[in-house]
Amino acid sequence: MTGILVGTIVARPVHAATVNTPVTLYLHGHHGGPNSMMALMASAEAAEHAHTVVTATVAPNGAVRLTGDWPVNTRRPLVKVVFENNQTLNYDLISSWLRNVLVALQQKYQVHQFNIVAHSLGNAAVLFYELHHSADPHLPRLDKYVAIAGNFDGIPGQHRDQHPNHTQPNGKPAWQAPPYRQALALRHRLSLAHTDVLNIYGDWDRQQHSDGKILNASSRALKQVLGNKVHSYRAMRFVGWQTQHSQLRLNPRVAMAVDQFLWPTHS
Repeated sequence: MTGILVGTIVARPVHAATVNTPVTLYLHGHHGGPNSMMALMASAEAAEHAHTVVTATVAPNGAVRLTGDWPVNTRRPLVKVVFENNQTLNYDLISSWLRNVLVALQQKYQVHQFNIVAHSLGNAAVLFYELHHSADPHLPRLDKYVAIAGNFDGIPGQHRDQHPNHTQPNGKPAWQAPPYRQALALRHRLSLAHTDVLNIYGDWDRQQHSDGKILNASSRALKQVLGNKVHSYRAMRFVGWQTQHSQLRLNPRVAMAVDQFLWPTHS
């Protein structure tokens, strides 16, 4: 994991955690739910002495309900994020829901910085939140971001004529979905100079270069949006067992890579 620095979330929850407590959010994808990210969170708890403290549930109208117990001096608290409407493909809508979660954590627990691990469509929420809000000094700042199976440049079956697609020598995907073109148009707004990014994707279908649902060209397209706006960026390609789209979040090798990125052994 060379070239990737430690990211923290500074939190001072009222009647709960102490100053400088690292906080990491886990966000599911399309049709996901409360159990979708549990394998990754369990790995963090077992290997990195992390603890799930809060679940942030977002209603279809955007209202956020925070439940759980955040004990004093929790070293590495984890926050599970659940969107009750898990079927929408409206990127601006889900990014506004993520904003509501962060504002709720900020108001109740004085969270000022955060890490996030997102799977599949959850990555659209993260990217468009940052495109719209990363320069706002009044909102929590993203320190570390793990993207898993991200659909940054379209979803087969949802965007016409996406197949075939590939990454060109200049790094850009040959075909660009409308939301991806929107992201490229907004990337000048990004303020992520302190953010480290790990982009994980599975090459399960080696002929199509796909995880079985999302083309690798779509997942890899994140780099072009971020450009030189981030502190560091690294992509990891996984092949073989459990590299299909939904299986990536259950893959112990992926979990290990996520944990090592978030909490390097020297921390």
